[in-house]
Amino acid sequence: MELKRDHWTQTDYGDFTEYLKSLADEKYKTFSDSLVPGAEASWGVRIPVLRQTAKEISKGNYTEFLECKKGVYREEIMIDGLVMSLIKCDYPHMLGYIKMYADKITSWETCDIVSFKGVKKFLPQLWNDIEYFIYNDNNWIVRYGFGMLLEFYLTDEYIDGVLNYVNSVNSDFYYVQMMQGWLIATAAAKCRDKTFAFLENNALNAVTQNMAVRKIRESNRISKEDKEKAKQFKK
Repeated sequence: MELKRDHWTQTDYGDFTEYLKSLADEKYKTFSDSLVPGAEASWGVRIPVLRQTAKEISKGNYTEFLECKKGVYREEIMIDGLVMSLIKCDYPHMLGYIKMYADKITSWETCDIVSFKGVKKFLPQLWNDIEYFIYNDNNWIVRYGFGMLLEFYLTDEYIDGVLNYVNSVNSDFYYVQMMQGWLIATAAAKCRDKTFAFLENNALNAVTQNMAVRKIRESNRISKEDKEKAKQFKK
């Protein structure tokens, strides 16, 4: 199917979904569904295929593609986000796309697969808007916000603020706790001293703290000595 198109109609999008179904891998579907129980339905299209598909769509009239009414399959959600993430635009438009995609997220898979890497050009601006995500009422948007902190802001310049955000969200939502734990473990590898000081004195609940400790101990980027040191921070 031609994906780099000058125009997309709803009929074209219907043909596109049939094309996606033809790319499905039943064994992968079984595996993928087992990792996200209770999430949206899926066809079983592998992620590299989705990425390549989105890349081709983004070369054409992506605006009309995004305007087409979508179904509820995970592949449809992820392709929308992957197309948005490839659009070259100014910061206000990019922030709009990030918010638009974050609002579609209902599983860790649709949350974690889409990265707006173009935002690296606008880190100070996004930092000023990050509270929209971190303090959102939608737990999946909160997870996406912490994912952006993990990916883009674990530097000497931002680490104090990042750890303050982690400390300020004492969530009981497992997938937020998981992302916070992952973030702390990654911070321990990149900003070791401040992260270990944070682990010694914070307001995190036991689940999040212990998840961070476990991920530190599993990391290949943490020294054996620091993995042992992390044990003392278990709650």
